[in-house]
Amino acid sequence: MTPLTPSSEIQTCDQCGLPYGKGGVVRRERGTALHFCCYGCSFTHSLTGEKGEAGVAGMFLARLGFAAFLSMNIMAVSWMTYDQGWTTFGLEPEALPYLEKLLFVLSLPIMLFVGLPYLRNAARELRSLRFSMDSLIALGSFAAFGFSTHQVFTGGRGVYFDTATTTLVLVTAGRYIEATAKVRTSVALKKLVQLQPDVARVVEGEKEHHIPAKEVEVGQIVRVLPGERIPLDGLVIEGRTSVNESLLTGESLPATKVNGAPVYAATINIEGAIDVRVAAKQSESVHAHIVRLMEEAQRTRSPLQQSVDRISGMFIPAVIVLAAVTFVGWMYVGPVEEALLHALTVLVVACPCALGIGTPLASAIGIGRAAEEGILVRSTAVLERLAQVSLMAFDKTGTLTKGECAVCNVVASAHPDELLGFLAAIEKNSEHPIGRAIVRYAEERKVKFLDVRNVTAIPGLGISGEVFDGRVWRRIVAGTNDLMKEEQLAGFGEDRSSSYIRLYVGWEGSVRGYVELSDLPRPSAQETVAHLRLLGVETEVLSGDAQASVESVADAVGIQRVKASLRPAEKVAHLTQRKSEGTVAMVGDGVNDAPSLAAADVGITLGSATDIAKESADVTVLGDHLEKIPRLIDFSRITLRVIKWNLIWAFGYNAIGIAFAISGLLEPIIAAAAMVLSSLFIIVNSRRLAKRAI
Repeated sequence: MTPLTPSSEIQTCDQCGLPYGKGGVVRRERGTALHFCCYGCSFTHSLTGEKGEAGVAGMFLARLGFAAFLSMNIMAVSWMTYDQGWTTFGLEPEALPYLEKLLFVLSLPIMLFVGLPYLRNAARELRSLRFSMDSLIALGSFAAFGFSTHQVFTGGRGVYFDTATTTLVLVTAGRYIEATAKVRTSVALKKLVQLQPDVARVVEGEKEHHIPAKEVEVGQIVRVLPGERIPLDGLVIEGRTSVNESLLTGESLPATKVNGAPVYAATINIEGAIDVRVAAKQSESVHAHIVRLMEEAQRTRSPLQQSVDRISGMFIPAVIVLAAVTFVGWMYVGPVEEALLHALTVLVVACPCALGIGTPLASAIGIGRAAEEGILVRSTAVLERLAQVSLMAFDKTGTLTKGECAVCNVVASAHPDELLGFLAAIEKNSEHPIGRAIVRYAEERKVKFLDVRNVTAIPGLGISGEVFDGRVWRRIVAGTNDLMKEEQLAGFGEDRSSSYIRLYVGWEGSVRGYVELSDLPRPSAQETVAHLRLLGVETEVLSGDAQASVESVADAVGIQRVKASLRPAEKVAHLTQRKSEGTVAMVGDGVNDAPSLAAADVGITLGSATDIAKESADVTVLGDHLEKIPRLIDFSRITLRVIKWNLIWAFGYNAIGIAFAISGLLEPIIAAAAMVLSSLFIIVNSRRLAKRAI
């Protein structure tokens, strides 16, 4: 460790996390430069060795221990100065000035080590005219200390060093309680980050070697032994096992993995050794995505919290004015010392600590609890909007249904296998459930896959591409009847009475046939819709599929309102219109659902969704558990109720406390203790969410 050196550039303190300019210090440890805003933070770090949220808690604990030790002595000596308490110890009245000077000496370190950070923040806020609770704390404690210091050195009587220091002790105790609560909400994220293995066992031919997981490239093969955590996302190419995926899905039962099954980073391989072909780099894994979402959620501030911040910005100047009015008013009915005491009480009791933590603490705990159940909420604002959802629109294929379509029939004007071969060629790399079903059916029929080029997905309508039949390249178009009309392909007419999904295929000016598929509803879809109805949420289906097919699924799951044959732009227009009636959520999973997910107030997608759908969504439910969506809405409403009760308590406490302080019925020390108890109540109330079932 090297000596401290001054820092002049704008930095962020590695201990308390606050930005600072001149006056900071730099400590070098093991070749790494650590930046601190003051010597106090540097000293705290040398004691605790922690930074971030844990470092902030450690800093407040160090300040609290130091200040509490001196403050107890200050209170003992102060008792000797009150009501001739010195006579108990056989002291003469002439000893009183010396006792007061001793109080000054004992108080000065507390004001410098504990009070100075509040004073520095208050000075920064004064320059910007944007005040926080630090301004009230600094004004109250330093006013009492300054007045008492003036009395000591001018021969006056009446000192309040105990009030100044005890206020700082109690406020610091409250800050420590808040900091430890934030540490607990960050524990899940910290544990989550630590779960992903740092090293992967890469297989190359007959050799195995260990390399850092972050250096493994897509396409490489990693071997995972029983009991090990899977280092990266990928597909099983050899072996059979069971994997504990509760970290991602909240599902307690292990998932069976065979050849072709997906596996995810940080999950636990239980039984057999498996070889996995890596499908995503470490930074792009599902696990990394969860970590990023939780970090983003903890940084964001909801509209409700922003409103509270604006109210606090107006509240603090008003409190300062009230304290000044209290001081002037009490000067007319009593001595200046008493007037100062009542004004100080107003400042202390009005400190909006509870108001400041009521919303973000409950939101952070709520988002963390949802993540434990395999539900990723992007931000606190999303959690707030979820509680207000009045309409939920569902896509059909892959959302309300299993997304595992089965081909029922192939109709062709000439050769069914030829039509199936052309269709399978352009669908070979499709992520759409219909495309996967067609490829699977073609493989079962042992249809030869032809060469293909220039494949283009047409969102909401179908797909096209050029296929080489051995002689020439043919442009094949597959999709809805509307797409056939757009491409001016004549032939088979649309059968709107059929409940099957019908995919038309055409080339060279004609529709050459069609493939019929069926898609059964998810087992949990009916339960999900019924639960939403109990919560008062209206449901509807928005789909690009034919009317009969969509109505068949909607009837099976209990949804009455259906909009079929919609293009992506039409879905967006419909959702935009419905948003005027209330808060709208959209549940989808495909590429063509991405615009709708972005257009809705809340976009929700499932774990099997395409990457673009997940990026567009506000909420991702891992493991395809559709039934978790209404539970999440119920939980978000409970979270919002907790937040509102926190705010009601905070505002009520401040209003009643200020009234008592102005009337002279409250002492500063009692006010500081009440402030701590108010914050403690909000922390306990918010922590209830951590034990709430989803």
